[in-house]
Amino acid sequence: MQSPSQPSSGSYLFFCGLSAVLLYGISGGIRSDIGILLEPLREATGLSYGGLSFAIAILQLSFGFSQPFWGLLAARRSHRFVLLSGVGLFLLGLLGLSLVHSLLGLVLTLGLCLGCGAGAISFGLLLEAVIFAVGPQKGALVSGFINAAAGLGSTFFSPLLSWLSLIGGIPAVSIVLSLIMVGTLPFLFYLTRPPKNAVHQEKGPISEASFSTLLLGALKRPEFRYLLGAFMTCGFHMALIEAHLFSQLLSYGLQRPHAAHAFAAYGLSTVIGALISGFLSVHISKSRLLAIYYGFRAGLIVTVLFFLPKTFLSALFFCVGLGLFGGATVTPTSGIVTEHFPLAQSASLVGLLFLGHQLGAFLSAFWGGMTVAATGSYQSIWGIDSVLCLLASYLSAKILPHQQKNTGSGHKA
Repeated sequence: MQSPSQPSSGSYLFFCGLSAVLLYGISGGIRSDIGILLEPLREATGLSYGGLSFAIAILQLSFGFSQPFWGLLAARRSHRFVLLSGVGLFLLGLLGLSLVHSLLGLVLTLGLCLGCGAGAISFGLLLEAVIFAVGPQKGALVSGFINAAAGLGSTFFSPLLSWLSLIGGIPAVSIVLSLIMVGTLPFLFYLTRPPKNAVHQEKGPISEASFSTLLLGALKRPEFRYLLGAFMTCGFHMALIEAHLFSQLLSYGLQRPHAAHAFAAYGLSTVIGALISGFLSVHISKSRLLAIYYGFRAGLIVTVLFFLPKTFLSALFFCVGLGLFGGATVTPTSGIVTEHFPLAQSASLVGLLFLGHQLGAFLSAFWGGMTVAATGSYQSIWGIDSVLCLLASYLSAKILPHQQKNTGSGHKA
């Protein structure tokens, strides 16, 4: 693969950043809003809420499990190969979605194809592609915008998916989303074109030993273990939003367009929160920011779900609060990784964190669906989530800043 390029022109930086933002906005936006399709899929397939929740849980799991593999594959082949593979899998999943009527078919299309496709077009892979194109310093500048793109995509796709499912059902959703995904190809090729001053290195096979060595080495570091534990609870939290929040809003008596507007407000808030978090991450301890973010989530859940009346205004307040502190965790989390580990390992390590994130997401999407099907209520699963958010806040507070850790080590020596 190529090594990071030297600083490049402003226009090249802009278009590389724009390409990454569009790719992640579309990939992340579709994945984040997949819960909007629960009811249309139930009507089209006749499957139960629990069965559909299981398929979405598989999507969350395959999204996480595939990312470390995609990271290693990008290191051995190229970012273009990985991103093209992701687009291809996305198209298979989207086109197949309108043809399936069984749980197995839904798991294969929605769960595996869309999940693995989204894993290939993920934050870590796109950020690394930008860094190799424009250099580490300018890549860090773009990272906040890439992170915010998923929220912007969610804002766009939330009303679009709701409208498409109303006028044409799942077939209309499949066709339109497939066309949008095909439209990303020119941006993909621009982002991954080899810079003139890049240095190319030998490529080699992906070995099981290289992956296990990377994993074991990372797990020996306490800061990575704390990040992993906190990010697993983050996945649990985010999957509740992505898989169940839209249906939960409908259960409160909100009309589908009103629920879509509240969900769109969530997506827009994630953009604002991610951009603010990117700025704060430069000036404030990243571990302290994470502790604040996770703690706020717990307080918001308890306040809104257990004390406020269930109205459109309270739903809107809840969605905005969830959005502001939802995607905000990604930038400080990835920033801690790049501070403590070599750049060449960053995409794979961020992928490992997202693997833990998606393990939590799998439990949340599946367990949440089973709980709702059994009790008809969302309260218990959100109560568990609030406790996990407090745990994540505690773990994040235990991570020492990189400079402080080095200073401490120097005194000991």
